[in-house]
Amino acid sequence: MGINWTTFFLEIVNFLVLVWLLKRFLYRPVKAMVARRRREVEARLAEAEKRRQEAEALKRRYENRLADWEAEKKRAWEQLRQELEAERRRRLQALEQELDEQRRKAEAVWEQEKREWRRHAEEQALQLGAAFAARLLERLADEHLHHRLVALLLEDLEKLPAEEQARIRSAASVTEPIQGVSAWPLTDAEIQKLNQVLSWILQSQTEMGFSVDPDLIAGVRIDVGAYVIRANLHDELGFFGHGHG
Repeated sequence: MGINWTTFFLEIVNFLVLVWLLKRFLYRPVKAMVARRRREVEARLAEAEKRRQEAEALKRRYENRLADWEAEKKRAWEQLRQELEAERRRRLQALEQELDEQRRKAEAVWEQEKREWRRHAEEQALQLGAAFAARLLERLADEHLHHRLVALLLEDLEKLPAEEQARIRSAASVTEPIQGVSAWPLTDAEIQKLNQVLSWILQSQTEMGFSVDPDLIAGVRIDVGAYVIRANLHDELGFFGHGHG
């Protein structure tokens, strides 16, 4: 069987024409469509990747914000705890200070009350002692004790320091006479001696008279202006009764 080269050649030409036609009218559109579809898929994939990345970024931002919020919440709680602790300590310190102040005030009041009570008790004791001593001395005092007190006064006046003598002179009044009071009548010698001693102290002549006041119990009282010379049991008991010695 021989090959019909004409037919073979025409078959080849037909095949080439078919290939060209397929490539021209089928392969290129299909290729273009496939390329377009590939681009669309790639675009969609890129969009999906973009959205995935955006979602990842949003997730990270959310997680970061959540972590920041947790940290801020912890800081806020810690700050609140510290503020509450500081306020508790401040109020506790203020309460302790107030209690200390109240305790000091109570102690001061108690000490004052104790002092007042002690002073009152001492005054009562002194008054009772003075009253008892006064009653006793009223029974024991006599004219001899009276004259003995006058003699002691004369001795003390003669030994009076210069400063005290100057104080008596400054207190003496030029217009008011010197007044003397005696529990018992004085002898002329006692009156004379008292006038002599006072004249020596006052550095001027003094003539002093005496009135009698039995309430003095024993002894005398002499008023030299604002200066009072006390040498009697009544005044001494009065000083004793008021806590003076």
